Amino acid sequence: MVATQQSEELSAAEALRLLGGVPFGRVIFTSRALPAVRPVRHVVSDGQIVIAAGPELVPGPARAQSRPGSDVIVAYEADQLDSTGSTGWSVVVIGRARPVSDPAERARYRAMLPRLGGPDQIVAISVDVISGFRMPGPRDQRVTAGT
Repeated sequence: MVATQQSEELSAAEALRLLGGVPFGRVIFTSRALPAVRPVRHVVSDGQIVIAAGPELVPGPARAQSRPGSDVIVAYEADQLDSTGSTGWSVVVIGRARPVSDPAERARYRAMLPRLGGPDQIVAISVDVISGFRMPGPRDQRVTAGT
């Protein structure tokens, strides 16, 4: 008989560490009143997730600066899953996305993020809520007759 282990919840520190160990994730945001998902490269820096994103994700820097509190709430998800072994992990962050407007900060993040093509703006996502789980995979527990 083969028994499977239940998924285990990750601590916030472990979830953020795992997130920092992979280069890609998915940003989930609202576009034209509907959910939208885009794959993006990311880095974890200064306790936030930093991505290069198109203009549809967040308001432009001028608009954001003119309207305090105009950051956009997004979700960010990354994972590392092995379908053959049914193992892996997944992390979801909910936070505020804001364009990075400081030129020095923007240049530092650009150097950390390889471009995917197109005119990207640098966006920082705060880590307001983080959750994650690990799927440890099946554990072989053989039941023999008479035991």
